[in-house]
Amino acid sequence: MKVKVSLLATALLLATSLSLLADKRPHEGKITSIDPEQRMMVVQGEKGDQWILYWTETTKLKDGLAVVELKQGDKVHFDFVEREGKMWLTELRRTHKAEKD
Repeated sequence: MKVKVSLLATALLLATSLSLLADKRPHEGKITSIDPEQRMMVVQGEKGDQWILYWTETTKLKDGLAVVELKQGDKVHFDFVEREGKMWLTELRRTHKAEKD
């Protein structure tokens, strides 16, 4: 009986740890809308995930990227933290430019 309880506890601990790691991994997706005045963008992931993301002057933009260069359809890789009920970008990198119309 002790072995079963121990195995069950280990399995629960592992499952909890994996879900926490999944939440901390960087995210990727395509910009579906962007509002520079509100410092906000919506990003859609491949699996249907959707994030409403906000940025500040402390957001790290990688590879010399400027926010004004971002367009709907660009693919991005990002990290964020949740504060005040919003998702705040900590780091953003464009991985693929949207094709021109």
